[in-house]
Amino acid sequence: MLEAIRKIMVLAAAVVMPFLCAAPAAHASSVRPIRSVQAGGSEVVSQPNGSAVSTQKAKKVNLSVYSVLQSTDYSPILDDNEWTYKTMSRNITLHIYGDKAFSSLYLKFELPNEWMVTLPDGTGLEGGKNEFIHEWLPLGQSVKNVDLSLAKNTKLTDIYAFTDGELPSWVQVWQPPCENADLMVMPTHSDDEHLWFGGAMPYYAGERGYKVQVVYMTNHRQYTIRCHEQLNGLWAVGVTHYPIISDTFRDVPATGRYDKAAEIFGYDNVLGFQVEMLRRFRPKVIIAHDINGEYGHGAHRLNARTLLEALELTDDPAAFPESAAKYGTCQVQKVYLHLWEEHPIVMDWSKMELSRFGGKTAMDMAKKGFACHVSQQGHYRVAEDGPYDCRKFGLAYTTVGWDTPDQNDMFEHVVWSEGRPDAEDEPSGAVAVSSSDGAVSASDTPPAATHRQMAWIAAVSAVVVLAAASVWMLHRKGRRGNALPSDNPTDITVKERRKK
Repeated sequence: MLEAIRKIMVLAAAVVMPFLCAAPAAHASSVRPIRSVQAGGSEVVSQPNGSAVSTQKAKKVNLSVYSVLQSTDYSPILDDNEWTYKTMSRNITLHIYGDKAFSSLYLKFELPNEWMVTLPDGTGLEGGKNEFIHEWLPLGQSVKNVDLSLAKNTKLTDIYAFTDGELPSWVQVWQPPCENADLMVMPTHSDDEHLWFGGAMPYYAGERGYKVQVVYMTNHRQYTIRCHEQLNGLWAVGVTHYPIISDTFRDVPATGRYDKAAEIFGYDNVLGFQVEMLRRFRPKVIIAHDINGEYGHGAHRLNARTLLEALELTDDPAAFPESAAKYGTCQVQKVYLHLWEEHPIVMDWSKMELSRFGGKTAMDMAKKGFACHVSQQGHYRVAEDGPYDCRKFGLAYTTVGWDTPDQNDMFEHVVWSEGRPDAEDEPSGAVAVSSSDGAVSASDTPPAATHRQMAWIAAVSAVVVLAAASVWMLHRKGRRGNALPSDNPTDITVKERRKK
């Protein structure tokens, strides 16, 4: 009997151990990776704990710049200082040399410009087509010098070059504005997105991987340092789609009053802008200003009021027909306004730890984003208390039903036609990276949770089988010892049946 029990135990172990041994490996591989760009143009994938597939780091190359204007001082574009820049007095080609070979460039401009980089072999690479003022350009090969062609009056802020490898985190590799946004954030000015909307961007864009599109109602092109701060703050909190910054509405102090804002910008002009942006990006959820303008700012109030009216027009092709013809009509599912009193929710950013940012909270990252706005420090703060609490919102508009009380989920009830980016039922197996193109795909490895469940089921089943077998064999031995035939034929042992 003991030999039989031993065999059963060996069999149970053989069933259970593969699952128990596989579970830790599956758990390690099922964590969603962090993807970053290498200077050569390929991607490097790293786990949230910091381990990376490639450990090679790109190095910044020391540059020298020359042109036919030999007496010109080009130090302002080499000083790593966004407060200084160089204005080109004519159409010009800058000859750029590195102290070692480099494979990518990173350029910053005061205003959008088109430009051209020519490699030593004559290959021309165009830049500025997307109107980015911070633009990274992979060269496709390692070179020691390039020519940069710029138009007259171009204001070049900084230029950097990098060797092959993983780029520093401060290099902004912007993607074009997204076609269909999961979340649209609609600040009026540069820095409003952090001050009044708190941790929304680091939480939804950085941590959960949603497509977040930021649309600014006004521009600060007369104070270009704020344009740099704007991009630095967005990049710091995980936004990767380049923001929309209105060309039409330039920020001026007089718009602090609502009547002046409506007069200077034109109410219908702002309304048409709102309708066009909603149709273009077709967001599922929108976050926007307090209807009373937080501290009463007129442009904030105008932004919120025109947004609420625009929501009733986006599905009407007769309303602002030009944008309807260009982008089609649409209907937004949910809109949250800061400090809106009806259907309130409280997004407690300080309790949302973000693995993408090393365990910092969404509130920590909101403050970090605002800290990038150096010129605005000392005027305001990112507040999680008081009258401008950035955690407090209200559902002002919905086509998918009102929120469940205390659920505090801006995407509750949202309909996802393409699947929710952070859905629990998405494949979460091992991540493989192709060495040829950097593509990321999920393997057929079961998720870690599934492994653990199967292991426990197998273990419990084995114990039950072992116990049942032991009881049965002990019972059999006891009946053999008594050797008493039963009146019930089904209880008679094999030995007794043979006797009968």
